[in-house]
Amino acid sequence: MARRTICIQSPSKLSVQHGSLCIKQAGDKTAEIPLEDIWVLILETPQVSITSAALSRLSNAGIGTMTCGADHLPNGLLLPLGAHSRHAAIVEQQLAMSLPLKKRLWQQIVIRKIKNQAKVLELQRIENSLLEQYAHAVQSGDKTNRESVAASLYFKSLIECGNRREGPYSAPLDYGYAVLRAGIGREAVAHGWLVSRGIHHESSLNAFNLVDDLIEPFRPVIDLLICEKQLIGDLTPTVKAQLASIFETLVKVDNKKVSVQHAIELELNSLKVAVVNGDASLLKLPEVIPFSIASHE
Repeated sequence: MARRTICIQSPSKLSVQHGSLCIKQAGDKTAEIPLEDIWVLILETPQVSITSAALSRLSNAGIGTMTCGADHLPNGLLLPLGAHSRHAAIVEQQLAMSLPLKKRLWQQIVIRKIKNQAKVLELQRIENSLLEQYAHAVQSGDKTNRESVAASLYFKSLIECGNRREGPYSAPLDYGYAVLRAGIGREAVAHGWLVSRGIHHESSLNAFNLVDDLIEPFRPVIDLLICEKQLIGDLTPTVKAQLASIFETLVKVDNKKVSVQHAIELELNSLKVAVVNGDASLLKLPEVIPFSIASHE
């Protein structure tokens, strides 16, 4: 069963007691959520009180904690740093990756991202044949930059008013991608990867280059969620809560339907196998399917 993403949107006092996150709000409203059920905690309001001891216990439980700024968009991320012998080993293998392997891994990621974008357009009954052509034309390292060309066409086709950067889709897309980035960052750190060292992204100013590589095939899942639920316009508490449910959305990996949360775990597990074996084809990436949510049964 997928662990939960918890959004704190009202003034609250948070603590950790008896293995649970305790939430106290005005009017003596209280709630307790077992730590083992939480994957990411999002603090959406500045009116949250939490001690460093509680944050430490959240990290020990493997929970990523994300903060939001005055614009209500995520601006900070606290990730668990579990000490384990596998961490040193995987970092050594990561740093020793050859350039040809990095280029082949990036090729696989870009192909799947463009195919997922084409699937989103298909599900929205928008013509997508040119995107399929772009996907088949991606070369090692995407040296002809099919990703950028495909993205430009994709958003022009998908967004009915405004554009990716300005208009009613902009804020929901930014928020959804940030939540998704937090989940992937949490899982990458838990697996021992050096998240500042990317496969394709390599900015010295970016502490999450690897995360920004691995997020790419998942972005169209956010796009589909926004289209299906019509989560456009203002970032209301309801809109943000639905965007935070992205980890429960179903995708397909190895012809099996899994939650986005599980797909992220599979991506990280298979990345290790691909790196150890020097074989980019072993990387397991998500495929977009018609919108549905994982069962909690």
